[in-house]
Amino acid sequence: MNVTLLWKVLIISVVLMMPLTLKATEFGASLETAQWHLDPSPLECRLWQQVPDYGEVVFLRQSGQNLQFYMESERAAISNGEAEIKVIAPLWRTGIRDKSIATVKLIKGKRPLTLDDKWANWFLDELYDGMNPAIELLGWHNDKKLRVDVSPVNFQDAYAGYLSCVAGLFPSNFEKLRHSTLNYRTDKWRIRGKLLKRLDLLARYIELDTEVEHIYVDGYADNEGRRGHNWELSRLRARAVQRYLEHSGVDPSMITMRFHGETRPLVRNSNKSNMAKNRRVFVQLVKTEVWNQKT
Repeated sequence: MNVTLLWKVLIISVVLMMPLTLKATEFGASLETAQWHLDPSPLECRLWQQVPDYGEVVFLRQSGQNLQFYMESERAAISNGEAEIKVIAPLWRTGIRDKSIATVKLIKGKRPLTLDDKWANWFLDELYDGMNPAIELLGWHNDKKLRVDVSPVNFQDAYAGYLSCVAGLFPSNFEKLRHSTLNYRTDKWRIRGKLLKRLDLLARYIELDTEVEHIYVDGYADNEGRRGHNWELSRLRARAVQRYLEHSGVDPSMITMRFHGETRPLVRNSNKSNMAKNRRVFVQLVKTEVWNQKT
């Protein structure tokens, strides 16, 4: 075998032994089909783009919460791993190099990637500037990489609507309102001051969130005075809250009112501070008929 042939054989052997580096399968909307959609409501603003053959990319801003970005895949990812966040310059933006920005964790399932407020806002800025954020990740099989491109085409008009939606979001959300404790001074039961503001907020939220199915209103008292008096005081407190919600437009059939006197203190009635905590009405919003008997 001559030297030239020997070298060719060696080179071919080395190439065959080298691991193959496969280019990631790319998913993204074309210039003709790229479209941003906005689903606005007083409780959330959802700005999203369909990624053909992959799923959706979504910016979600809910009332009382920070912005998040997530990917919704039509097929579930089968393993955890990492994703690389990149900035890809569109073809018409010559002279700009692609950049790798960060590496983030993935989780199994149909929503493999969720980014917090910092990265979600960074994505918005890049899209507004006409750039193309991209996420490279393990896909539906362990050895197969995918790249999901987020197109800036038609983004700015949708973004203007998104900003308008955000400006009109309700100032709170279910997690912050589902449990409300209203505290009272000794022997008081009428709705005054801060209690008015809280109940107004609750009534407005209940009107907006059609998933709220029931409201439980429980009245309590401390142990100062006669037991019978405390029972009546806890009833008056709970009844006043119930009536205020009803007069604010809440369907009476949604409300269950109960009163417990001094029998269920939050803390021992051992000092004035503790007694103030026990003079209360507890309002709970629920989205199922499952009632926590410990409350």
